[in-house]
Amino acid sequence: MNRFSLALVIGLFVAGCMSSRAPDAASTSTVTDVQRTEARRTDAGIEISLADETGHTREARQQLRRLLSSYDLDPWIVTQEVQIETGVDPHSHPVLTLNTNHLRDDETQLSIFLHEQAHWFVGRSVRPFAPKAGEEKQAVIKDLEALYPDPPPAADYGTFVHLIVGWLEVDGMAELVGEERAREVKRGLVQQYTEEPLSNTDKSYRWYNERVLEDTREIGAILAEHGLIITPDKGLVVQVNEE
Repeated sequence: MNRFSLALVIGLFVAGCMSSRAPDAASTSTVTDVQRTEARRTDAGIEISLADETGHTREARQQLRRLLSSYDLDPWIVTQEVQIETGVDPHSHPVLTLNTNHLRDDETQLSIFLHEQAHWFVGRSVRPFAPKAGEEKQAVIKDLEALYPDPPPAADYGTFVHLIVGWLEVDGMAELVGEERAREVKRGLVQQYTEEPLSNTDKSYRWYNERVLEDTREIGAILAEHGLIITPDKGLVVQVNEE
């Protein structure tokens, strides 16, 4: 074999080895697509943004991702945009925002997440704010006001909306972690977020949560009549009032 032939054989051998090791463009694209699909599945389609890049917010993002992968939360996810911010109260609008206060308590963070998502669910059919002069209140609010004709002075229209939201929160938690644990978590939140002497906001918050925990079936029956239960026949036991 002359030198040219030998060089040709060696070149072909090396080229074959290189081609067997290097993935083609299609293979690289496939891997990327799989990774992206897995990432979407892990976050349940939710876009999680951090208001401030700190260790606590990054840890809270990991916590939320852990919750999304551990529980089937699809029925409760109404908004796919979630922000995490240190030092704020959790809120639903304009962007659902969680804080970093419960990094060591997954179930409390889960309950708060369900609460804020419930606001988005309720907002689809119930006005978030009191109707203007001349506008009639919606039937579900009227029924709740009839159930509680003498609410505390601090209670307003939003308090009755929160009766719905708070009930849905406990209902979701009851399905995911059991009713007893759901009630324990809710009581813990009430203790954490209300301090003596109580402000009017604290009084309203404590009142509607106590009603949710003590009058669970009565409130649930009203919500069932108005089609406002996210997962009927799961979570809390509800009996619809039959006249």
